[in-house]
Amino acid sequence: MNSKTIRWLRRLSQILWFALFIYLFVQAVYLGNPFIPSDLFYRLDPLIAATAMLAGRALIGGLLFALATIFGTLLFGRVWCGWLCPFGSLLEWAAPKKRGSNVPEKWRTAKFLTLIALLGAAALGNQTLVFLDPVSMLTRAMTTVIWPGLRFAIFSLEGFLYRFEALWPTLDALNRAVILPVFQGIDSVFITALPVFLLLAAIIALNWLASRFWCRYLCPLGGMLGWLSRLAYTRRAVNQNCIDCGKCAAICPTGTIDAGEGYTSDPAECTMCYDCAAVCPVDAISFKGHVKEWKPASGQSYDPGRRQALIALGGALGMVTLAGVDPARRRQPERLIRPPGALLTDFTSLCMRCGECVRVCPTQGLQPSLMEGGWPNLFTPRLVPRLGYCSYNCDACLRACPTGAIPPLEKERKQQTPIGLASINTDRCLPWAYDTLCGICEEMCPLPEKAITLEEMQVATNDGKPQTIFRPRVLNDRCIGCGACEFHCPVGGEAAIRVYPIPEPL
Repeated sequence: MNSKTIRWLRRLSQILWFALFIYLFVQAVYLGNPFIPSDLFYRLDPLIAATAMLAGRALIGGLLFALATIFGTLLFGRVWCGWLCPFGSLLEWAAPKKRGSNVPEKWRTAKFLTLIALLGAAALGNQTLVFLDPVSMLTRAMTTVIWPGLRFAIFSLEGFLYRFEALWPTLDALNRAVILPVFQGIDSVFITALPVFLLLAAIIALNWLASRFWCRYLCPLGGMLGWLSRLAYTRRAVNQNCIDCGKCAAICPTGTIDAGEGYTSDPAECTMCYDCAAVCPVDAISFKGHVKEWKPASGQSYDPGRRQALIALGGALGMVTLAGVDPARRRQPERLIRPPGALLTDFTSLCMRCGECVRVCPTQGLQPSLMEGGWPNLFTPRLVPRLGYCSYNCDACLRACPTGAIPPLEKERKQQTPIGLASINTDRCLPWAYDTLCGICEEMCPLPEKAITLEEMQVATNDGKPQTIFRPRVLNDRCIGCGACEFHCPVGGEAAIRVYPIPEPL
């Protein structure tokens, strides 16, 4: 098979794997059990597997699929980055056609140092930096920015087109067959949309400094697979046919081909894209296995030295130490309400900030955190009842979590596991503050034995006549903190009934 055919196959592979990522992203909101798990890309991600197991001090069976990625890398080199990674493909497609770069080679050290710091922090039980994993970043961007923005644009266009009566049959059919199944009719809103968008935009914009800048210089998963690729069986080779034309160096998307060293390349940086072989006019480039002469590829000037590695580990230790003195550790923030069952696990150590639970939440009550729980909880999920409640009969987030940070509880147990406790602000509650008839919170409480009761009270009207009203009270021993009462509270702005984390024991 010639190099041009392989190059075409690589592009087809990128398209198919990106399409698979989108398919799994869309079907994740369905509560069935698909043939392909919606968290497949996380299961194949060795960085996620390593950090989750280190931080959680547990062997997570579902993440052992990452061994396939490791084996493929040892056999074929850094093919994940060049053939499979959906984030890498997106960055490659978004890159300008000009391949030049004036970025110093030493900048490649950054991804290795980030990897060392990330693994060091995970070994100490801290997962804050795992939000830099590329699969996690793309999922978070799709969940909070790209998909909601696309939905808004499509529904806005559809609203305009519905003005034309002749289009109604076509639009109705399109709605039933495509739009509603894909977007589920959920009007998504996310608190973190702007910062996530700015981060994604910055990473894409860096392509104008160098093609696939993120993959070259910053990606910690790329650093991990790069080091493994130094041991790969299949590597790029240049033979004596080379005529020093420089076409391969000009087209290399990662800029790893060194003209000063006979147009050789570092296996840790080569993504096995075959672009160089396809443009070589004399067939001087091949990708072949090294059996008899196999040995680890030589190091490079941008490989971190011992001192740099120790500094990265020291930085990880410092980060974990600072997390230990964060105020959120002393007292849980008043609005940091975790998903159901999270209090039963070492949640902050197991949570990898992937956004899967946020994606599948049917009410969009789960939101990625920013600084609400301190910086160690960055991008971890929290329930915001004013935006959406924890549906009583839903267990989507329990099914979606790849690491068990949200444990896979049976639905019956989930319905009995408190995540918070509701409290009524009598200064804002309509029956308490204004003697107005209202019992929506009691009506919306989903528990078979209501956690909110309406107590009959006698009050005097403005003209002094007695009036009977019903004022709500929370039964603390029944409330599970689902937030349905807060979500449906008709009071404008801050609800008159709010859910807070479960009170800490004295």
